Amino acid sequence: MKAWSLLLIATLFFACGSQQEKGSAAETDDTSSAGEAFQPVEPAGKVSVSFPVTDTTEIKLVFELDGKTKEKQFRLPLAKDVEEKDLYRLVWDKPNSCYVGVLKQNRTTRYYHASVDDKGFLQINHVGTPPAGVWQYAENKLGLGKISAAGAAKLENSYTKNLKSGQIIADFIVKIVPLASKDSVHVYTEFAGANRTLSQAVPAGFNPGILVSETNKDQCFVVLEKDGKLTNTYEIKVENGRLQINTLSR
Repeated sequence: MKAWSLLLIATLFFACGSQQEKGSAAETDDTSSAGEAFQPVEPAGKVSVSFPVTDTTEIKLVFELDGKTKEKQFRLPLAKDVEEKDLYRLVWDKPNSCYVGVLKQNRTTRYYHASVDDKGFLQINHVGTPPAGVWQYAENKLGLGKISAAGAAKLENSYTKNLKSGQIIADFIVKIVPLASKDSVHVYTEFAGANRTLSQAVPAGFNPGILVSETNKDQCFVVLEKDGKLTNTYEIKVENGRLQINTLSR
């Protein structure tokens, strides 16, 4: 009876919309032209990006301009199981202003801004929402969020793992369900009696698949593969006994 009670109190949490730090899908529609119109400028300085710890939980930024240097480190759970070159992109919107987009562990993005204040001092800060043209250029044009298939684990059509999460032990299930039409599939996911079926569009030339985290067996990603690049569409994970689904691509 105790185990059955635990199952009854398990709740299903579905994230509404993307967890990315740059606005809603409606905002994307309103600003889609911004990314196309935006053009980066020639930098007057330099921004260097490095990852000083092996577990990819820190990012180090060095901003150099006019003989001055500003250095800052941030703690951040970065995307794992991906090549370092896929972790960030630089976008200069002014000769003395550079945005650094970084790929987080849940495959959403975070942005930092290297700039000069009104007193001429160099600064590096986290920004919640960069200008629409900047993030759309970083993600749509430069491909931040798309990872190399060569450095990733093998794509699967289904994944089942018996997990203990919180006080609950159950199978975590994610599987691709083909449909009669080739332009979409269903994604079925389940944990502890909670389940959901997602709809995934499959554009021509793309192949859907499930990418399982090599480091977190309670987390996987639904991806679309094309020409050796993977685009993340959903993050599906189990956390504290709850099934969580985050939309990553619009």
